[in-house]
Amino acid sequence: MKTTCMDYQKARIIIGLTMFIAISWFNLAYGQRSGEVDQYLKALPSDLELKETVPQKYLMTAVYYNKDIYGNFSDKTRVRGEYTRGLDNGNVRWNNVRIAYSNQLDGVFPEGQLQEYMEDFLYKPSEEIVSESTFADWPANNPNDFNSKNLVWDMMALEAFAWEFFDSVKLNHYYAPSVLKAKVDLAGTGYFENKNIQLNWSGITKMNGELCAVIQFLAMDNPLEINTEINGMEIAIKGRSHYWGNVLVSLEDRQIEDAIMYEDVVMKLKIPGIQDNIVNTTREIKVDKLN
Repeated sequence: MKTTCMDYQKARIIIGLTMFIAISWFNLAYGQRSGEVDQYLKALPSDLELKETVPQKYLMTAVYYNKDIYGNFSDKTRVRGEYTRGLDNGNVRWNNVRIAYSNQLDGVFPEGQLQEYMEDFLYKPSEEIVSESTFADWPANNPNDFNSKNLVWDMMALEAFAWEFFDSVKLNHYYAPSVLKAKVDLAGTGYFENKNIQLNWSGITKMNGELCAVIQFLAMDNPLEINTEINGMEIAIKGRSHYWGNVLVSLEDRQIEDAIMYEDVVMKLKIPGIQDNIVNTTREIKVDKLN
């Protein structure tokens, strides 16, 4: 069969029309999708309220890596607990808090010891969470006291980053709320000073099947000082902290869908009768939503 010039021209016309339709469809689809994305990235919804029709459960895990000033590994600690919020009267609760230790960098943690004093630990998040009275029923001279309190304080900090400035952050612009620049008393054992916390709405992502705003936080050179007594031994700590991370906030119900934080702390450790040590502790904190 011979292919005529006319057949060739028809083929070119058909191919050209097909390409034109495909490109037009792509441009239309891309333009619609681009417009949708632009709508999400204009501003976070100021009228979005936190909806907790049922209690929300999370698993919070904090791993401490203890090293010397040169980064040589010493040991590690894992603090893990189940956190429930959305309870009656705005209360939250901790359960199954366990602390485990390992002296191997790549070693697997054991299940850990249950911290019975934190079982059903119930409170309403507020500024009182850093007061001594909040922990009045906890055992005295508990070697795990500070790590357990950190679990409580870290969760409240992440919630503040997620919610307190939701209507103030702008896309790809760092925002430093002056109200966060403060020296915080640590339940009578010392203080932590937030020097310059910066928040940044860095975009939109998807987690647990929901669209979420990504709220980043960054705080550098924060002084800390702790004086405590463990098993009759006085311990004094003085140093500085850098910490950073992000929180994913649902654009459907404003619930936290995920969070992660990293911290680097360099401190001088003073114990009577023992030579002062410069210690470097790094932390990795992960919050996973369970329901």
